[in-house]
Amino acid sequence: MAKNFIRFLVIFSALLFSTSHAASNMMNVRIWVLSACRFENQGDLIKNFGNLSNADVTIKNIVPIHCTNGTNFRITLNQGLHASGQQRQMAQLNGSARLPYSLSASPEQGVGTGDRIDILLTGVVKKTDFQSRPVGNYADTVLLTIEP
Repeated sequence: MAKNFIRFLVIFSALLFSTSHAASNMMNVRIWVLSACRFENQGDLIKNFGNLSNADVTIKNIVPIHCTNGTNFRITLNQGLHASGQQRQMAQLNGSARLPYSLSASPEQGVGTGDRIDILLTGVVKKTDFQSRPVGNYADTVLLTIEP
């Protein structure tokens, strides 16, 4: 009888230590999708009016942005480095003259879908403004901002 009991203990011990036991538990997985917008091209944007002639000059280009789905956005343009009050002006590069111009963005606001949104930038220099300016190159820097 003692021999059978010892055999039982040896078999039971072998089973107890050789069998692996699985354990499981629930794990919660979460993520927060934040309201965010970004420019598709992070490089510099250059609007070149080219050589002025005998008419108003209008230039247009597209600035693609992406905003997370449901994000309200607003596009703003500051007045630039050389503004006089609310009038944007380009400064003559090798002189002191200023050349008024206008710049606008459309749409100025909207709701992101997660897909690309094209913002149309339109710049205008009026013939009456550039005809009386001295010859030279003119430039300005404007900060374009997306606010979610």
